[in-house]
Order: sequence, then C-alpha cells, then structure tokens
Amino acid sequence: MSYSLYFHIPFCKKRCHYCDFYTTTGLEDYIPAYIEALIKEIRIGIRAKCRLPVHTIYFGGGTPSLLPVKSYERLIKEISSVFNLADDVEISLEANPGTLSLQYLRELRNLGFNRISLGVQSTNDFDLIRLDRIHCVEDVLSSLSHARLAGFENISMDLIFGLPWQDLGSWQRSLARALHLKPEHFSIYALIIEPGTPLYGWYERGLLAEKDQDLEGDMYELAIEQLADAGYEHYEISNWYYPRDGKDFRCRHNLQYWRNGPYFGFGAGAHGYVEGVRIVNSPNLLDYLGLCHGESVNKAQYPATSAAISIDSVDRYTQMRDFMWLGLRLVDEGVSTQKFYEQYGESMQNVFSDEISYLLSNGLVTWAEDDMLRLTARGIMVANQVFMQFV
Repeated sequence: MSYSLYFHIPFCKKRCHYCDFYTTTGLEDYIPAYIEALIKEIRIGIRAKCRLPVHTIYFGGGTPSLLPVKSYERLIKEISSVFNLADDVEISLEANPGTLSLQYLRELRNLGFNRISLGVQSTNDFDLIRLDRIHCVEDVLSSLSHARLAGFENISMDLIFGLPWQDLGSWQRSLARALHLKPEHFSIYALIIEPGTPLYGWYERGLLAEKDQDLEGDMYELAIEQLADAGYEHYEISNWYYPRDGKDFRCRHNLQYWRNGPYFGFGAGAHGYVEGVRIVNSPNLLDYLGLCHGESVNKAQYPATSAAISIDSVDRYTQMRDFMWLGLRLVDEGVSTQKFYEQYGESMQNVFSDEISYLLSNGLVTWAEDDMLRLTARGIMVANQVFMQFV
C-alpha cells in the first residue's frame, strides 16, 4: 500500500471573496516558524513507523507559491529522509498566477516538483476583479509560459463557473480561452457561496441574484462537451486530463482520495485518513505552532500528531459507504465489485442491494463489463443525488 502526503500552506497575500479554506493574510513573518513546525509534525507523525512508501506529495493552500524555495528544499529533504519515495513520485504545488517567476519555477523543478496546479479560476479579467483575485489574465499567460520554460510538462488549471454575474456566453469564452492554452489537466467547479465569505454577505444583503440551477447545469454540460471536443478525457466529476504521448495526466494525489486510500495531512487545518482513522488538525496558525512544540507532543499516538483536534475511527460500514460514493466520482473507472470484496470480504451487491437497485432503476448508474458500477450520463448531471444514497 502506498501513502500520500498533503501539506497545507495557509499563507495568502489576500483572501478571495469566495474562499472558505483556512488561510491567513499578513502573517508571512511566521513562515520560518511554520516550516519548523511542519518538520516537527512529520517527525511526530511517523516516529512509530519506518519509511512508509509514498507515491504523491501535494502542497495546497492558501498560496503555497508564496513560500521561498529554501523552505521547500528543507521540507523535501525531511520527507525524503523519513519516507520511502517512489521513483516516479508525483510532487504537486498549487500556485496563484502572478506569484511565479521563471527562476522560482526552475528551482522547484530542480527539487523534484513535477506538477503545477494554477488557480486560474477565469480567463476574464472582470471575473477576476469581482472574485478579488490578485492576478489578471496576463499573469496566467506569463505563469504558464514560465512553467513550460522551467520544464514542467504536467500543468493543471482550476476554473470556476456559475458566478452570480456570469451568463452562458461569458463562461463559454472563459473556457475557450483556457482550452487554447492546452494544459494537461483541468479542474472545473461550480461556485459555492459559503457562509462567512464576502460573497455570502453580498448574497444575504440582496446584492447578488439567486443562483440559477438550470443555467449552472447548462454551464457544466457545455464544459463536458467543449472539453471532449478538445480531446480531454473526463475521468472524475470535476476533472479532465489530456492523454498525450501515452502519458496519464490524471492527478494521482486526488485519485488517492477518490479510491479511499490512506493519506497524511500536515499543517494547520489539514485533514488525514490513515488506517481507518480520520484526523483534523487545528485550523489556527498560532494554535498549530504551539501544539507542534507543546507538552502534548509526547502524548501523540500514530497516526495522529499533537496538532490534531479531532481523531475519529471510521467504522467498517462507513468505510464501505465512503468507498462507494468516492469511487462513483470516477466517471471512467467507477466502483469495482472485485476490489470491494477484496477490501471488505463482502459482496457490494448484498451490502447495498437497495441503493444500487434504486439507482439502476432510475438510470443513474449502469454496470460496465459486469464488474464496474459507473454513473450514467444522466447520473453525472445529478451526481450529488447519487452520492446521497451512500452518505
């Protein structure tokens, strides 16, 4: 079994109007202390184990591209000394356009980073201003160009649709411009107006119109069609990759989540799932720093660390339900009856007979090759209704 590592880097120059992830602004002076805490947490977390095999490392945020390369050099050195990294380990960095220089990217590439995920969100400057992003479309172009020159052959772009002021035409143009740039991967999401964000405050005060679910559905359907026409493979509800030169550009780190595999989460607000235990770290920078160096360090028990504020054992039935709804997100792969039996010693059809029968009768899932249960085209459009059968 191979493990994945997630590192949460909470630092940002500015908090975007739609963001509800744990982030901080104006606290960059704490970056050196944060790196020390991450190294401490790694050592605490795996002291009971010896060189566990790791095949993906993901630095998310926040804005991980705000950290100096020297910080990543220290982290990669520590990770390599503690874990057994696969020869083809995938090392991803989330990055905001406008925070990347050619020199910075070259140095990251020399450290072993081989995947960049650009938080583009839109190729329309008006959208970027309304979302309070720190970059413009020109920054997207320069970041992509610099990444190519630095030797990155696996670049992903995040896009958002369903913006309150967006119509189908403006979404189509934003997507078309992004497709013209030919990244290897797209992650495309509908905007969710989360409580506590500025967008939610505008919505509560009546400054934003109600979301048009039908229009949002049309936007998602348009994305599916346009990406297919451009040669991209739709492998997960919100993710596409371009199969070039026989290479697989699916995000291996995220596949670990969707296949219900084990992953460690390091950093403030990070989540982990190891050996049937879900761990949540403190979502507060100063609390996290204190927990990584405080009295509770020696009391931490694998797989949790002293930074954890929630440690929950997941019962067997919940693990089986997670296996189902997470696997069904993989639209080209689905859920394997054989793998289900190998993992749980029971038949998927017996455990979830009623749920599967309901979904089949409503045309939301289908059997592929008698072994794989997959979403139908209709099921993809109402995927959350399918997943609710197992949540």
